Amino acid sequence: MNKIVVTNRIEEIDSNSMIVDENSSVFAGKDHIPVAGGCISPIAFDVPCTNFVDDNEYIPDDFDNSIAVDGTSEHVIVEESAIPDNEELLGLSVGSIEDAFGKYNDYAFRMGFSTRKGKQYYVTGTRILKTKVFCCSKSGFRIIPDNPNKCYSKIVTRSGCNAMCQFDIDSNGKWVVTKHVKEHNHELCPASSSYMLRSHRKVSENQLTCLKNMKRSGVPLSDGIRFLKCQSGGSPFVGFTPRDAYNMIYSDSAKHLDGTDSNSLIEIFRRRQMDESDFYFEFELDEDARLCNFFWRDGQMKADYDLFGDLVVHDTTYRTNIYDMICAPFVGMNHHCMNVMFGCGFLLNERIESFVWLFKVFVRSIGGKHPQTIMTDQCAAMATGIAQVFSNSNHRLCIWHIGENSKKHIKSLRNKKGFLELFNFLLKYTDTEAEFEFYWTRMMTEYGCHKNVWLNKLYSIREKWCPAFSKEYFSGGILSSQRSESTNHSISRRLSKTAALCDFYNSFVSVVSEWRSRENGENVRCSQGLAPMVMNHVKLLSHARDIYTIEIYYLFEEQFLKGTSCHQESVGGSGNEIKYHVWRPDVDLIRHEVCFKVNDLDISCSCMLFSEMGILCSHSLRIFNVHCVAAIPDKYIIKRWTKKGIEDRIISSDSSLNILSIASFVWGIQMGRKFQQLVLSSQANCKAREVCENAFEDARRKVEGDIGPIVIEDGEEQIAGVIQNPARNRAKGERNRRHISTIEKKYNQVRGRKLGVKIAEMSTKAAVQASVEGVVANIVGSGYFVHPSSGSHELGLVKSS
Repeated sequence: MNKIVVTNRIEEIDSNSMIVDENSSVFAGKDHIPVAGGCISPIAFDVPCTNFVDDNEYIPDDFDNSIAVDGTSEHVIVEESAIPDNEELLGLSVGSIEDAFGKYNDYAFRMGFSTRKGKQYYVTGTRILKTKVFCCSKSGFRIIPDNPNKCYSKIVTRSGCNAMCQFDIDSNGKWVVTKHVKEHNHELCPASSSYMLRSHRKVSENQLTCLKNMKRSGVPLSDGIRFLKCQSGGSPFVGFTPRDAYNMIYSDSAKHLDGTDSNSLIEIFRRRQMDESDFYFEFELDEDARLCNFFWRDGQMKADYDLFGDLVVHDTTYRTNIYDMICAPFVGMNHHCMNVMFGCGFLLNERIESFVWLFKVFVRSIGGKHPQTIMTDQCAAMATGIAQVFSNSNHRLCIWHIGENSKKHIKSLRNKKGFLELFNFLLKYTDTEAEFEFYWTRMMTEYGCHKNVWLNKLYSIREKWCPAFSKEYFSGGILSSQRSESTNHSISRRLSKTAALCDFYNSFVSVVSEWRSRENGENVRCSQGLAPMVMNHVKLLSHARDIYTIEIYYLFEEQFLKGTSCHQESVGGSGNEIKYHVWRPDVDLIRHEVCFKVNDLDISCSCMLFSEMGILCSHSLRIFNVHCVAAIPDKYIIKRWTKKGIEDRIISSDSSLNILSIASFVWGIQMGRKFQQLVLSSQANCKAREVCENAFEDARRKVEGDIGPIVIEDGEEQIAGVIQNPARNRAKGERNRRHISTIEKKYNQVRGRKLGVKIAEMSTKAAVQASVEGVVANIVGSGYFVHPSSGSHELGLVKSS
């Protein structure tokens, strides 16, 4: 084989070799061209040598600027004719340039090299193509950069290969191969590995669509690639590498953006607002027109809040985007105890002013109605914002976060025998303020932690985390912000840390759509069937099954069964009112007090479960059962748990959809054309102009009286240019979500099983009561403790007669 040898000296040459002196422009041989670092024969480039940078550097017309000369390696010339089963391309005719490149590329795949498009020639004085050259991907040389000190560098792939194939158009309009150079100055790739070469890798449209749909469905891109490999029969048959897939997904996303991610997102919101009358969004920009914060909700979220807005769970745990912005969803609980979305915000930081802006926008978007209870984590800035905006709401803290913080602040106390059970009992299971104070005093005394700063601070804010202090506010029995965190988790598992805002919006819409689909399924399930009753011929259960959704009926039935194991003792009363002490023998150390008015079926219990959960407690149902009450009084049926609430919501949603959502776009176009015609007809007459202006102001006043203030913006007042992306990017290598400890994983497994939770509650309560049983016995003697119904901070003591 012929060889080209590049050295640093001039030597004698023969007909089969050439010597290049890198330090001189003198070439020992035939005609030469100066190049960076030495000389090379013009046959190295099959293009006109017309472009010169200086005396020492040559760049052909179609040269890639990312390539530099490497003149220190030895290259071996390999001819394609030496390869078995080589096919001849000369004289081959095809119908188009695309077919021409396809033919040469297929040929290159069999031979073991990659191709690229080279120079093309036109008919003189026209743009009619007459000649097209396709060459080996290793043609040309790499240009040495001015500053070679980089944190990374690409490998050198160009070696000045001469192999090429030239197509000329004939008189019949066909493209014919007129020249085919088969010599390569590099080793060819084995046929078994040709699929890895660049020109032979491509993500097809069908494959791209499949990967995008799987990614939107929450399947990681790596798993989608593995699926296509399995479906195709392996890596050689899938046609691309994982890097090609990632690049293709990124470039496809970039094609759908108009320059800035933020501008595209706001444009999506504006289009939805045009089509949906109830869609609402707001955003905030900094002085550089960069997006800082934004919030949006649709009409269905507003309807959901009107019915289920007594409880809002808000959390900012996850950052699921490339800008490190904070995802801040507002989540509630619907009539099936499932998640329901009220709106979603994004914040650039966790400062007080950011939360105040978000909470004010949220209140405006839902008509100024404050929730009864808002559940968050222990964030000081968020707490300040809630105090300023949600002044009428009860702010509750997530007990899970408190439990996690206790691992850091009272680690030594948690290791003491019996402390953890008592601490968890105070966090979750105390029913009244008096009971809380009793057990808190026992904990501080027995474990000697009066001077613990963290526990004292926790006690000072006990109204925010202890359920006993929030019984008068509806909370649905929720003790943590897990509902909001699960929202973030549902979205983040579909996205990576490099996801853009538009990607997040699409995933968010998909998650909410799945929630609503599951809710519709439960609605159909409730309307088409009834839950099985654990006991037949019980009027209270039969009535509850008819009015409540299936999930709420099961909660009611659980309280009823719990009440059947209770004992009751009448402790007096006056006239129409009877007082009872109700308890479960061998289970409840402290008895509950129930007041019942026979005539109007008015009942109240010291556990206050009804005001907290919206369903009657086991103690009240025990007294109802004793007095043979056959139906739940209307005053103890709240609409959010009933099937009637479903029907009203469906009717309201359908009427809103028919009148507003579908017709709004058409109506807007029609009215816009009418007003435009009126203005155009009046613009030449002063009196007509005045009539139009007066009519506009009069109509504006009337409309504002119905829907509130309307902001009329002129084009000059709007922000010039596009909305820029947020300035802050997430740190490289930062995880998409917080670390999960081993203890939390085990806790999540238990929490997902209702039976396991009940067992844990009973065992904790039994252990705590056993630890204080001796103390209680010394205090009460032959009597017993009872929960006070008046909110007293001390337990009532009843002496046995």
